[in-house]
Amino acid sequence: MAWQKRDPVSNLVVLGDDEGQVRKVGGLLAAVTQDQQYPSRNNYELVQKDGNSIVVAGSASLSRQIFPKDVGKFLKATFLGWGKSPNGKFKQIEVNIWDGEPNDEMRRWPRYDEFTNSKGRATAEKPARSEFDDLPAALQDESDDVPF
Repeated sequence: MAWQKRDPVSNLVVLGDDEGQVRKVGGLLAAVTQDQQYPSRNNYELVQKDGNSIVVAGSASLSRQIFPKDVGKFLKATFLGWGKSPNGKFKQIEVNIWDGEPNDEMRRWPRYDEFTNSKGRATAEKPARSEFDDLPAALQDESDDVPF
């Protein structure tokens, strides 16, 4: 056994309506990882257009909609409000995942090649980094302010 330092996640983003939380996030899904403090919850790393990553804090709603097989796909998540269940209230979060064929603009997103094969299928076999441009209009929704 040896000592191992644990650093807090400094780029953690929480979806919700409380102070300091955000209503929308989006980007390229880079990882689905188990939360160290709450082992029953997953967190989601999203690569942003500028190449930086954020970690979205998991929730029951997200864990039912985002899976490890989605790594390498673009996603948008929007907090819609609070729902009620027999166990209390829960966060209602809408998740949209891009399942279409990638185009050249998508392939230039930072770290995209790291998570996909040459046909645009999600995989983690090919580490690479490429230049990027704006995401295609098909992924942009004029009615929201998702960061891509």
